[in-house]
Amino acid sequence: MTSPLGAGAGSAHKCSWLFPLGPLSGLVLGATLAFAFRADGPKRETLMVKALTKPFINAVARRVLVGRSCSTFEAEKGRFSRRDVNRILRRTWRNFDAMAVDIPPEQVLGARINLRLACATAAAYRALLAENTDEAEARRLTADVVWAIYHRMGRVAWTMSRAFAHDPARRLRISTGIARRFPFGPPSYLMEDVDDPVAVAFDVRRCPIAEYFAATGLPELCVDTWCNQDYALAEMWGARLQRSVTMAGGADRCDFRWKPMTHAGELASTAGGDDAQAN
Repeated sequence: MTSPLGAGAGSAHKCSWLFPLGPLSGLVLGATLAFAFRADGPKRETLMVKALTKPFINAVARRVLVGRSCSTFEAEKGRFSRRDVNRILRRTWRNFDAMAVDIPPEQVLGARINLRLACATAAAYRALLAENTDEAEARRLTADVVWAIYHRMGRVAWTMSRAFAHDPARRLRISTGIARRFPFGPPSYLMEDVDDPVAVAFDVRRCPIAEYFAATGLPELCVDTWCNQDYALAEMWGARLQRSVTMAGGADRCDFRWKPMTHAGELASTAGGDDAQAN
């Protein structure tokens, strides 16, 4: 897969892609971080996560949403303009500020960051609904924005794995291991390894993200915008994901079975492949 930076991109371009700040945004970021350090506990973390991610999320959302159809079934609603998307983003961050006060505490930093990103996901979804976007379309658009961010995070683990192994199966095990340490680490996330001769297999028994979306009454949003991203992530990592149930879908576990592409043919007749719907 080619880099989104394009061939021969310079270091300045790389920095702007990873963290697209102009001079004014940089001043706002600095002021926000200064205020955050004076806040207490969870509020400080919320302010810092927002300050560090908002410019990047906004830039990604504009790239994903501008020009997209406002509705799959009502063509007369037209497409989102840049002005529309800027309005949606302003509403998103107002929603986030109102919702963040109810984010539950967690023991580890990775889970606390994830919960704030989940809050931003729910805030964006509600901002799209406020634009009279139907629920299914709003979930799809939100999922596309989340994937544009999530795949960059996944690429970090896959790139790191190359330093330790070249065998695809070994790299897959390393990549999933990195993710299981941060940001999906214990004790906030509880996972049990499962013996499997050809797959990286484990069951997730506790997921703060699934709990958060269930508490906010948005379990379907969790499945569409977080859970289902794992199928595309598996492809990026040279694998196929087989998963029959999720906690967001009402089960007592998420049964992850990551199979390297060399064994992917075994999944052809099983549920849980690319086109499977999480239960």
